[in-house]
Amino acid sequence: MLLLSTTFTYVRTKVADLRTREDGVTAVEYALMVAIIALLMVAGFFLLFNNVSTAFTDTGSCVTDVSTRGSAGC
Repeated sequence: MLLLSTTFTYVRTKVADLRTREDGVTAVEYALMVAIIALLMVAGFFLLFNNVSTAFTDTGSCVTDVSTRGSAGC
C-alpha cells in the first residue's frame, strides 16, 4: 500500500509540475494559428473553385448551345 501511495504522490506532483510550466504554451498557440489559417485557406480555395467552375460551366454552355446566342445570360 505504501508503494501505491508513493507512486500516486509522485505522479500527482509530476502532473502538477507540468501544469505550471509554460514552455510549451507558445508552441501550442502557433500550432492553433497554423491550423486556423490552413482551415481558412482550404475554405477559401473551395469557394473560389466553386465560383470559377460555375463561370466556366456557364460559359461553356453558352458556347455550345447556339440557341442562346444573344440572350442576356450569354
